[in-house]
Amino acid sequence: MSSGWWIGWGIGVVVVALVVVLLLLMIRGAGRAVTKAGNILRALEQARDNTSALWALDATNRTAERITSAATAARNHLESKGA
Repeated sequence: MSSGWWIGWGIGVVVVALVVVLLLLMIRGAGRAVTKAGNILRALEQARDNTSALWALDATNRTAERITSAATAARNHLESKGA
């Protein structure tokens, strides 16, 4: 073999080694992304669970308004009877 073949083989080995290294780095990065996505999903689920009571707040406010309105009406009625 002439020296040109050795140079070609050497360049080919370097290129293949670079491709392998880049693929391994991409696979490792994808694995880290999956781990981070799982952590984010767990944090979002925990936030949802911790704030679920806020969704019932509107119904609680409406009930409090009805109670206040009924109490005001009862007080007005009692005051008009007593006067």
